[in-house]
Amino acid sequence: MDDLEQRATERVLKARAELIMARRFYGVLVSNVEPVLSRKFPTMATNGKQHFFNPEFIDGLTQAELLGVQCHESEHDARHHGTRRAGRDPDKWNVACDYAINIDLIDEGLTLPKGALIDPQYRGMSAEDIYRCRELDAEKKRKEQEQQQQQEQSDPDDGDDDSEGDQSDDSEGDDANDDGSDDAQGEGDDDQAGDDGDDGDDGDSDGSDGDDDEGDDSEASGGGADGEDAEGDDDDSAGGEGEGDAPPREPQSCGDPGGCGEVLDSADDASDLAEDDIKWERVTRQAASMAKAVGQLPGHISREIDRANNPPRDWRDELREFCEQGALRIETWNRPNRRFMHSRLVLPSTQKDGVNKAVFIIDTSGSMDEIALRCVSSETQALLDDGIIDEVVVLYGDVRLTREDHFQTGDEIEFDPRGGGGTDMKPLFRHVAEQHDDASLIICFTDLYIGDAGPEPHCPVLFAVTGYPHEVKRLIENAPWGARGIDVGAH
Repeated sequence: MDDLEQRATERVLKARAELIMARRFYGVLVSNVEPVLSRKFPTMATNGKQHFFNPEFIDGLTQAELLGVQCHESEHDARHHGTRRAGRDPDKWNVACDYAINIDLIDEGLTLPKGALIDPQYRGMSAEDIYRCRELDAEKKRKEQEQQQQQEQSDPDDGDDDSEGDQSDDSEGDDANDDGSDDAQGEGDDDQAGDDGDDGDDGDSDGSDGDDDEGDDSEASGGGADGEDAEGDDDDSAGGEGEGDAPPREPQSCGDPGGCGEVLDSADDASDLAEDDIKWERVTRQAASMAKAVGQLPGHISREIDRANNPPRDWRDELREFCEQGALRIETWNRPNRRFMHSRLVLPSTQKDGVNKAVFIIDTSGSMDEIALRCVSSETQALLDDGIIDEVVVLYGDVRLTREDHFQTGDEIEFDPRGGGGTDMKPLFRHVAEQHDDASLIICFTDLYIGDAGPEPHCPVLFAVTGYPHEVKRLIENAPWGARGIDVGAH
């Protein structure tokens, strides 16, 4: 071990000891992981078992910043970020996790390195919701760029020889180059553009003036988050997910766009992930209890524990539950209930009577989330295959009905929305009342910016809503006719 490594190791151990003495909550957390010196990571990294640290990174930190990054990595552990990625892009997941953590650490009076990702608009949000918001921002920008490109390509004045036409031609050439660059960079650039706009709001935040701008630079140069090096990072992340050549798997860096330390998947196997999840649930509650006893519990930890106590239901389960209620079931003695045969009780069983017909109303306005719609389509196919739904009618429209499709048991469902513009679901609900009065239930896939939906339908309605998480919650609470709503954006 050279002098730099020795010095970095001593500083890390000293910082851990200081946290144990001065910040009880974080002290308990760091006590449950092993510090490991490693140059494989640009800054720090946690997999829930070890805290890896790069000696060059540690050597460049002030003591206050070192305490901050130690707490940053412990927050990843406490919030189960290493077990919750669920197939999301690892770089973008790291960015979302950093935005969820860093604002809380700043509010606690801790110091983070310059370039840390801090944005007050994400205060109190989960990493999943932040990830989703950034994906929606990226998709929105992509669609705007596509529309602008289509308008420029269809401009009838492109061939004019006057100065205005020349200027148009020049701008088109530039746009062609720009568009090619955008296509190469993918959604990451859209995210980055969104960050620049978001982080501009941080100029007045405490202790983070200028940090946010540098955070954007860090994210852009981190490459890996969302930029042109996406292919290379995919290779790295694949290795980090257990697809490497030699077992046991060695943790692999996917880059640290936030510059405070990255979070790695804690395991590859689902059962191991579950064990790690249980471990950190226990450790976090123990740390919170000990910190609360001495008056040192960080305020945001109570919020995180409440969130863990009341996890959101999976919208897929809610969709299936809703569809099952539309199936009429009757009691029959033809087939006794097997659940009670061992007790020598002969009771009737239930069987489905009649056809469960579901009508799907698909909002085709330009603001809809195509990925969420594909998820709903997949779940609907499963419901049809499992016999929970016997017939599916799909109505497409924005301000009028544009197409109607029919599917029955054995068919392959494919939702194919076409449209754009505004939204008025009243004509589509009216069509259901006039043409499908035998429907068992209605499921409306929409962003819920639909205005007056008209009279209440004759059968139960479920709104499958997509959009920004905080907006979706508010809109569901005010859904037409007090109907039930589920957030299908968390796909």
